[in-house]
Amino acid sequence: MADVQRYRDRLLIEIIAEKLGFGRLSDALTGGDVYPPYLLVAVGLFVEYGLFDVYNFLVSGKSSFFVQPNSLAIPAMTVLGVFGLRYIHESYADAMIALGIDDEHVDIDASMRRQFEGLVSLRTRTAAYVVALVAFYAFGAFVLGFPRLIETDGIGLVLYAQAVSFPLITIPILVELGVSYVAVHLAVPRRLAKADFGLFYYDPRNLGGFEPVGELLKRSYYIYTGVLLLWFLQTHIPVILSQYLSSPYPAPGPGFQAVLSAVWFVGVLTIGYSMYRVHAIMKSKKRAKIRSLERELKRSVSDPFDATLTDIENREQYENAQETLAHVESTGTYPTTFAMWSQIFVSVLLPQALNLVVQLPG
Repeated sequence: MADVQRYRDRLLIEIIAEKLGFGRLSDALTGGDVYPPYLLVAVGLFVEYGLFDVYNFLVSGKSSFFVQPNSLAIPAMTVLGVFGLRYIHESYADAMIALGIDDEHVDIDASMRRQFEGLVSLRTRTAAYVVALVAFYAFGAFVLGFPRLIETDGIGLVLYAQAVSFPLITIPILVELGVSYVAVHLAVPRRLAKADFGLFYYDPRNLGGFEPVGELLKRSYYIYTGVLLLWFLQTHIPVILSQYLSSPYPAPGPGFQAVLSAVWFVGVLTIGYSMYRVHAIMKSKKRAKIRSLERELKRSVSDPFDATLTDIENREQYENAQETLAHVESTGTYPTTFAMWSQIFVSVLLPQALNLVVQLPG
């Protein structure tokens, strides 16, 4: 039995949760049944939105999700992010095992196999996290302004958000999710091409054994799109419902729509690239196998260009080759079914359609 953990990264949010004692808390409360980052997110968001935000609404009169429901998109992004991040890394490890990377009959060089051990290096993920932290504090200092934030949200909520919820929960989750998404769609297809995996032609789903890879590509894109849609709602709900809601922050200008379109376009490019690369791998393998079977069929007959039953010299070889050929020809060259393609198509169109329909001022 292959060790799945060998191919799964330890996540930044897992390290943070462990350092903050949520691993011990999970053991004490549930015997370790609850994933520690889930506890960290639940407690962290409850303190911010269940305590500070409610206090703002009931006592101080500061900004609150009760009057600005669009602010709930941020914790929703965080929750989706932590579930999605865990799914991506566990599904990547499962997909590698399903492809047979540790099987004896799979001829992969040891150095090549090591490249599959983990989706993204901890160094890369940490560097992205540090860059995001710097950008976050720079945005708060020079664009929003901390005095303005304190005036709007109250000093308690601002201090908690700046010191705890964003740097220790939301930012590491969303940054690592973004890095992992890019790795799934850019790095994984290249690794598969270098490793030269074969196809499983007896796959009952006719996907050559690549269905776990297709599911990983598809669902990681769904998660990316979900975060993008929540970001859209967080910024656009005050505009869409301007008659009912007031926001202390200015409406995003046309430049924001350009940024949103760029992020959407990156998603489209990455899902397109990854699907094409995996398709190219599967198509190449299938074509090579068919050519091999054609040569075998030719060897089983006395005259390859005489299509008569009496021309077959080695009937057993001929029938075996024909049976194998039927399995090979029925194998698809995309790691997805038609239903999966339909779902991807809808998820590709939806964010940009909403972005174009809702007109921002400016």
